[in-house]
Amino acid sequence: MVASVSALTSSAQASNYYEADDYYAEGGLSPSEWQGQGAEALGLSGEVDRDQFRALLDGKVADQQLGTFRDGQLEHRPGWDVTLSVPKSVSIMAEVAGDRRLIEAHGQAVKTAMAHVERHMAATRIRDGGTVAREATYNLVIASFQHNTSRAQDPQLHTHNVILNATRGEDGAWRSLEPRALYQLQKQIGAIYRQELALKVRELGYEIEAGKESLFEIRGVPTAVLETFSTRSAEIEAALVERGTSRDTASAIEKQVATLDTREAKVAADPAALVAEWRETANKAGFGAEARSAMVREAEAKAADPSHRAALELQGDGSAVRAVVHAADKLGERQSVFSAAALQEEAGRIGLGKIGYAQIGAAIDAATKQGGLIDRTHIDRRGAEFAGFTTRQNVETEARMLRIEAEGRGGLAPIASPLAAAKAVASAAAQAERAGHGWNPDQRAATEQLLTSRNRITAVQGYAGTAKTTTVLATFAREAKARGIAVKALAPTASAAMVLGEALGTRGDTVARHLLSPERGDPTRPAAWIVDEASLLSARDTARLFDLAAKHDARIVLVGDVKQLGSVDAGAAFAQLQGAGMETAKLAEIVRQTNLATKEAVLASIEGDARKAMAALDRGGGQIVESADRATRFAAIAERYAMRISRKLGSDFARSRARVSRHRGQPFRALGQAGQRVLLSQG
Repeated sequence: MVASVSALTSSAQASNYYEADDYYAEGGLSPSEWQGQGAEALGLSGEVDRDQFRALLDGKVADQQLGTFRDGQLEHRPGWDVTLSVPKSVSIMAEVAGDRRLIEAHGQAVKTAMAHVERHMAATRIRDGGTVAREATYNLVIASFQHNTSRAQDPQLHTHNVILNATRGEDGAWRSLEPRALYQLQKQIGAIYRQELALKVRELGYEIEAGKESLFEIRGVPTAVLETFSTRSAEIEAALVERGTSRDTASAIEKQVATLDTREAKVAADPAALVAEWRETANKAGFGAEARSAMVREAEAKAADPSHRAALELQGDGSAVRAVVHAADKLGERQSVFSAAALQEEAGRIGLGKIGYAQIGAAIDAATKQGGLIDRTHIDRRGAEFAGFTTRQNVETEARMLRIEAEGRGGLAPIASPLAAAKAVASAAAQAERAGHGWNPDQRAATEQLLTSRNRITAVQGYAGTAKTTTVLATFAREAKARGIAVKALAPTASAAMVLGEALGTRGDTVARHLLSPERGDPTRPAAWIVDEASLLSARDTARLFDLAAKHDARIVLVGDVKQLGSVDAGAAFAQLQGAGMETAKLAEIVRQTNLATKEAVLASIEGDARKAMAALDRGGGQIVESADRATRFAAIAERYAMRISRKLGSDFARSRARVSRHRGQPFRALGQAGQRVLLSQG
């Protein structure tokens, strides 16, 4: 009963498959219907015409031929199949118990889900010179085909929604679809469908048992009957277990592979004989004709009672408002700006069976007019733009954070004069040179900038591997301590805080713990808090840290990279602060990788160009190991990781022995934390 999304491989395969088998319409063809604003623009409505459907699959839209010619051959993807299936209990009550109202409810929920897809996922790509931009189009051409059986001949009411590879742009021209959002938001499509169906099932007089991820079943259908009619589900689960995973842990691709691997060709069956067989199976499983009929009669009587519909409507209006508020609070804790589609899905999950899609939309509109929600553009991890929102609380938190940073500019005495800072950098660079590690101009400039800054809050922006810690931060910390400033190492994670503290010769602590119980120390002594992995900090925690720094007369150095992982909680604070003019020293030269191909691969990954990164690795920057088998891939990863750890431990152990020889008076202390771990691991 989840949504599945699959690309169609050929127009012949698509047109033949979707005209197969079911008994809802005369002549052996499945009931079908055109949907979408794109279909309306083409004058398509009602039942799907075979010839029109085939032409659209081939990319013939209006007076245009979509696709690309390569070597004299037209290449055009026909479209995508979004399949929506009802819960097993709904299929049983519709097909075995004979409550045909549920078939209509399914059809209406499908239309709602596909309208959601059209509103939030329809897009094309527009090429302008050397750039390609994503343009939302808000129109799709959809051919929907309703079926009622699984390939194992179990009752399974479902609809194949064929999204044709065509959409009309703002200029009126038809173009191919950009389908990425269909795959990214596959779970969301299924959730929206199930949420709408759950309400309609309750409107028809049934009660539901809610599960995870907006899953549900009709209350009263015995579990044994559900299992008896779930042959395909059992086959797919068994296939996943053979691959070392399960339905709960497998990825969407793994589930799709298991589904295809266990799929048998559909066989024609006499509809009347099939229904008779289902009913006999239900009888044997303890769900006899009288029990089935009683459930249907009771549901029909309840649905016919005016007070039932009135109670649902009254409950729904208030539930929709509360669900939107709770959904916005939840999403706002994790994202500064969240998509409108995600808000709709989350609110529906909270109010499952109580509220419908339209009620949620009305509640969102009301919250926007009242100022609780604020329109924003949501940008996904690949840079695509979607309609979105932020909350009033997030806006106020971010404004406070930016205000505190701005107010702290120019208010402190520098740690060192320009001349003293230059001497400190020259001394540190000379010492590093003797050890075979020269400083580059970025490292020199960044260190001098931090030591001479008059701002309470400064930053170091640098890619991983630019030696931020061993050059800039180590020298800054040493000079600050020499001038009586207490240095504290902080990070969002305990491991990062420990590593930073060890590198700077000071205690490391998590930002969370520091905010709860900061060390008091000498109130007359100024402090410097160096915060590593600052891109992981939320706007809320950053604002709290800034407040605390002002109270303790501490300056803050935020260290990180805006292109690395963002914060778990809401707000890309590190990037926002830089955009607002926070003083930032920048390191761009990577020194960790000395192999040129490896360095090129790293830079390509920073740019987000996976193809270029892989090509660089293939040219000598590393080793790419490929395997189609999941277990083999994981075994190879574990083996190489173990080998690297073994070599790392051996190297750490050798360095630790050298340190012991230089500190014979206190050998265990001389090892440091890393060396102690090596000794313990090697007995």
